[in-house]
Amino acid sequence: MYIIIAVIGLLLGLFAFSQIIYPLFSAWPRARQLKREGKLVKPIPTATFVAAPLVWCALLLASIWIVNNYFPEYAMLYYVVLGLILIVVVAQVPKQNRNLEADFKENWRQYLKDE
Repeated sequence: MYIIIAVIGLLLGLFAFSQIIYPLFSAWPRARQLKREGKLVKPIPTATFVAAPLVWCALLLASIWIVNNYFPEYAMLYYVVLGLILIVVVAQVPKQNRNLEADFKENWRQYLKDE
């Protein structure tokens, strides 16, 4: 059961923290910078950066609640795995990633001026 809880924590943590951290600490600041530089046709709505993190926070909190209530003996393992994944995801934010750049341009191309 330790392996199952660890794998679930790794996968859920990776998806959840990626969907929480990247929009708030990478995409949103980038959009604000582009707005200051005048490279946007119109401002990108704040809700587009906040909606996904809120949903993933709720899912992550629900998973923590489930582990605490139904598998309390594995709770510490779950927290450690989530903590490790959080460190990995946060460490990736300052790095320049071509996939994130392409994803940003693809998702918000209607707001970007043609270069």
